[in-house]
Amino acid sequence: MLILPKNYVQTIKNVHKEKGEEWLNKFQDLIKYCEIKWKLTILDPFELSYNFVAPAIRDNGQEVVVKLSIPTNAFFSEVEALQYFAGKDMVSIIDMDINKGIIILDRLLPGHMLASIEDDELATKIAATIMDTLWVKETQSTKLPQIEEREKSLLRFLNNYPEGKGPITTPMLHKATNTFRRLLADGKDRYILHGDLHHYNILKGEKWTAIDPKGLVGEREYDTIQFLLNKLPESDLEPVLKVRIEILVNRLELDEKRLLEWGFVHSVLSTCWSLEESNDYNIAFYKSIFVFEKLHKDKFGRLEC
Repeated sequence: MLILPKNYVQTIKNVHKEKGEEWLNKFQDLIKYCEIKWKLTILDPFELSYNFVAPAIRDNGQEVVVKLSIPTNAFFSEVEALQYFAGKDMVSIIDMDINKGIIILDRLLPGHMLASIEDDELATKIAATIMDTLWVKETQSTKLPQIEEREKSLLRFLNNYPEGKGPITTPMLHKATNTFRRLLADGKDRYILHGDLHHYNILKGEKWTAIDPKGLVGEREYDTIQFLLNKLPESDLEPVLKVRIEILVNRLELDEKRLLEWGFVHSVLSTCWSLEESNDYNIAFYKSIFVFEKLHKDKFGRLEC
């Protein structure tokens, strides 16, 4: 019997309420179902957050990864994104049972994260190569969430906390929402995006490969921001961000002005997400708000309020 960590169990209950309780009660049966259907043995899980993810060995010796999720819109978006990115620098689906929230994935070995690369410029170039292979033009048939969902999330925070919360002030929120609205109004080309591509979602297999797409439709520039925000130093963020941005803009032929604006917006949004869950927040994400704003001012003028 697999014993789930207490903090993971509590997360499932907090996020999914009654549906989470029901899923947890049936968890051991779900494990047995997977082991019988795919003739495999599930090993101790990786570090868990919102999904159960564990290595497994099939009867024929093949090493795979079993990912179990509560079937929600987020899960269905992940499956759709994995299918859009099939054959690219994305982990491969071996099989799945969508109704039960099960995905069997290829196991990437040795599997160390891009975060293990100390040379930040090299890590950024690797990430740029992956971004370039993943992004595909938006299709009319996609059911993936649109970037407007992120705007609604920011507007919801402003509505719930009109006086601001924690370090996020009302003027900051208004500047972010106005910038978001203006960016969307420009009607730039949209792509199928990873939605959460960063140093910890890129692993080394036979080649560097992305995992765990959220699936999102929006501008390419927006999909770089989560990478830019991760694995930053505790202080003096600006030089690191400047080099990363230069590499991504040049290698992917991106619009630097829009990238900086999306960086400002998403840094605010990411901090808001953290404050919605607790009174804690990522200091680097918060500091990045001011770095993106400064870089924009230095090169393109002040962000409009």
